Amino acid sequence: MAMNSGDCKRMLRAWLLNGDIDLLLPEVTALRGIPQPEEFHPEGDACIHTLLAVEAVDDGEDQRVFWGVLLHDIGKATTTFFSEGRWRAHGHADAGAKRAPAIMARLGLQELADDVAWLVKNHQYHFSWQIREGEALTIRQKRFTEHPLFPLLERVCAADLAGRGKLEN
Repeated sequence: MAMNSGDCKRMLRAWLLNGDIDLLLPEVTALRGIPQPEEFHPEGDACIHTLLAVEAVDDGEDQRVFWGVLLHDIGKATTTFFSEGRWRAHGHADAGAKRAPAIMARLGLQELADDVAWLVKNHQYHFSWQIREGEALTIRQKRFTEHPLFPLLERVCAADLAGRGKLEN
């Protein structure tokens, strides 16, 4: 039986409680203490952001969305640097996408690896589009939106956005 995002979130919570997260997903725990620009990520480091984003995924969602959200910023652990007065992580999506297949294989979810890597690689697509109101998509953009995983990517992006904000006291 295939898992959904709710199943995955319960599993992740158990790993966080019993400490297995450090062994099973060191790429995620490596995000602890990785700074992000406060104007975009007031919630804190990349690990806090990731966990908040995961919680924003609907429990009934396809598990590929969960894994895409959980792994979307793992590349920040190796690409984050301070420049011109702020933290940057150029290339983090590509770096994370390259690591995603091995992670999925390690977890026994090899059949999801290519899809999750695509979601991680493309989770920032909208930042480069710069579409003005009333403008049509380019042929390339339209073709991209027709990709079979695009609806899942939109939900990964929504969770990423929902994971940005201040923690409540």
